[in-house]
Parts: sequence; structure tokens; C-alpha cells
Amino acid sequence: MRLEFLLEQISQITHGVVLNRIKPKILSEGAEYPILTISQLIDEENGVWDYEVPTALVDKKKVKNLNLAKEHSIVIGLTSFHRAAVLEKQHEGKIIPSNFVSIEFQNGIMDPYYFAWYFNEHPEIKRQRMIAIQGNSSVKVLSVHMIRQLMIECPNLSTQMSIGKLYYYQKRKKVLLMEKMRLEEAVLTEEMMHHLEKL
Repeated sequence: MRLEFLLEQISQITHGVVLNRIKPKILSEGAEYPILTISQLIDEENGVWDYEVPTALVDKKKVKNLNLAKEHSIVIGLTSFHRAAVLEKQHEGKIIPSNFVSIEFQNGIMDPYYFAWYFNEHPEIKRQRMIAIQGNSSVKVLSVHMIRQLMIECPNLSTQMSIGKLYYYQKRKKVLLMEKMRLEEAVLTEEMMHHLEKL
């Protein structure tokens, strides 16, 4: 039997924070925190790891209410990056800003990599995403309401983990191929420069 649930029925969905709302009024009352950005996730998809990580000063009184990134939690980009990403360890402790929602599943109900595959690759969800971002606006934005109302197919956990593992390794292979291509290009460039210097 196939089970389907609204995403909001099986998870805690939290809209990211507006950075201006957590700024301290006085600099000495602030603590510095790294910020998760869409460009970081895009760089990682392309095998780039030496990106800059911006920071924000946060009012120390507001720190305890912050929704900070955790390893294996999921974020969905609302603007430009209309995909789900499973956060790796290097993102732990980063502020999740308002161009993301974060998703925490109830214990044991959903494998994070299965969900990322389902949201990013399942034809029906892709169709819903395309409809959601169509319109006259030049900025294509997914709404938090649309994400809450997504109907998610939930096979048993072992099936989810099998699909999730395949998806993880597929993405990992793509990243490694991108890294290999970049290294090959760097070696070729160095070799050509070496030939040029001989002239």
C-alpha cells in the first residue's frame, strides 16, 4: 500500500529569518554567525568548495530563537534555487535566511535524501514547481504555502533509503566528475603557459 501525506503533516517547515530583524541595535550586543547562501549550494553542486561564507551580526538576545542549519536537515530554495538540498556537516550552525525554508521530519518517517530526490526529480513535483514559479514577475519565487501543501509519497523506510542512497551517489559522482574536469583544465592551462614561456 502506498501512503501519501501533505508535507506539513509529517514535518516541521520553518521559513528562514529576515536578517534585518535579528541585527543588534548596538554592535557590542551582537554575535557573529555564518549565513547559508544559494550560491554555496550551487558551488557545491559544481564541485567548488573554496567559496566565501558571509556572516551576520545577531542580537545575542535573539540567538536562542534562531533556526540554525543542522547536518542532514533539508532546505528548499524559494528564489532562483528551486530545489531541495540535504545539508552536510560544513553548514552546521549557519543562519538559514528568508530565501529558504528548512524542513525537519518526524522521527523515522522520511529519509532526507529520498525527499531531496522526490522534490527535485519526481515528474509530478517538477510539474507543480514549474506551475508555481510561472507568472509575470521577473523573480520566480516558490511560496511557503505551496511547499506545505505538497503531497509526498511515503514508501517504507528501506525503499526510501535505497532510492536516497542511489540519489546521493549519483550527485556525488557528478561532483567528482566536475572536480576532475577542473583539475584537467588547470593542468592543461599550466602546460600551455609552460610552452608559451619557452618561446
